Amino acid sequence: MGLRKSLPVFVILLGALLFTTVQLSATETRVGSMGGVGLYTHDNSNIFYFPGAIYTYAGQVVGEFRVKQVDTSYTVGINYPIGDYSVVGVYLNRPINVSIPNGIVNNVELNHTTDIFYGTQMTQYDLGLSLSLGLDSQKSGPDTAETKESARYIALGAGLSHEAMDLGVRFELPSAKYEPPTGPDRKWSGFAAGAVGRFFRGETTRLVPLGALYFSSTKAEIDTFETKYKGLNLGLGIGLNHELNERNLLVMGLEVLGIAQQKVEVGGGNDSTFTTTTMPGFYMGLESQIKTWLIGRLGVAQVYQKTSTKIKPPTGAETETSSRSSNFNVRFGLGFHFGDFLLDAAINEGLVFDGPNFISGSVNPMASRLSLTYEF
Repeated sequence: MGLRKSLPVFVILLGALLFTTVQLSATETRVGSMGGVGLYTHDNSNIFYFPGAIYTYAGQVVGEFRVKQVDTSYTVGINYPIGDYSVVGVYLNRPINVSIPNGIVNNVELNHTTDIFYGTQMTQYDLGLSLSLGLDSQKSGPDTAETKESARYIALGAGLSHEAMDLGVRFELPSAKYEPPTGPDRKWSGFAAGAVGRFFRGETTRLVPLGALYFSSTKAEIDTFETKYKGLNLGLGIGLNHELNERNLLVMGLEVLGIAQQKVEVGGGNDSTFTTTTMPGFYMGLESQIKTWLIGRLGVAQVYQKTSTKIKPPTGAETETSSRSSNFNVRFGLGFHFGDFLLDAAINEGLVFDGPNFISGSVNPMASRLSLTYEF
C-alpha cells in the first residue's frame, strides 16, 4: 500500500491480465508486485469491489499472508461451487479501513470483517451479492457499575460482471458506542456508499477505463459536543494491457485524477478539510513466464500528489497549507506452481544486493508478503 496515499477504499492502480498459459488466478501479492494493488485486471482479489466476479473464481481456496508471523494480518477464504450455476464464498479476517474517532471508545475497534458472497450465472451477466460483518465489544466493572463498549460494521455489496465489464456498488453502516455506569453515552455512527466500474476493450491490446466514487457521512457525540465527518473519494484512470508474446505481458497505466477528501465539522470549534489530490500517477508492470513452474514480475510506480489542509475557525479568516510530493516505487515478485497450488511472493530486493545469510549475514526475509491459491 506504500505506492498510494489517496483513495483508501477504491484504490486505482495498475494491474495486469493473467497469462493464458497460467491456470490459477492472481492474488494481492501478484498485482502488488506488478506495480500496486490495482483494479485494472481480472483478479480474484477484486471480488470485494466486484461481487459479480466471484463466479469466475469458483473452486478456489485463497490465503493472503500480508505480514510475517502476524496472524491478525492474514485472510483465508473459499469460493465453493453450489450446483451448476452458483457459488458461495466465505472469507475470514479481512482487514478494513475504518477509523473510530478519538474519544468514543477505549478498547474496541473495527479492523476486520467476515465476508459472505453469493454468485450466480445469468443469461448475459454474472450476479454477485456480498455481506460483510465486523463486531467487537467489551464489558468491565461490577454488575452494579458496569461499563460497556461496542463497535459494529455492516456492509452490503452487489455487482454485475462479464468478460468485458465489471460494475460494483457497496453500502456501509459503521458505528461505535461507549456506555459508562453514570453520565451520558459516547457514540458514533453514519453511513458510506461507493460505486466502481471498469471496461475491457480490445483483444491482444486491451484498454481498461475505470472510475470509482466513494463518500461517507458520520457523526460523533461526546457529552454535549457533536462532530460531523464527511469523506469523498474520486478516481479516474485508464490502463493498457499488451501481450508482447505468449510468455510476456507488458502493462501500463495512467491515473488521470485521484481525490481523497475528509471534512471535520466541530460544533463551536474549528472546521478542517484535508485533501490529497493525485495528478497524475504513472504505472508500468512486466510479467514473464520464465519456466512452466516459475513466473517473474517487475512493477514500477511514479505518483505525483498534492496535500492540503484548510482550517476554518468560528470567527476570523480561513487558513490553508499545502505541499507537493513525488513518490517512486519499484517492486519485484515471483510466482511458483506446485500441482494445483500457486504461491506468489513479493521479493525483498535487498537479498539481490546482499546475497543470502551465509554470504552477507543479512537477516531480512526473502519475501515481504505471500499469497497462496489452491484450485479444485
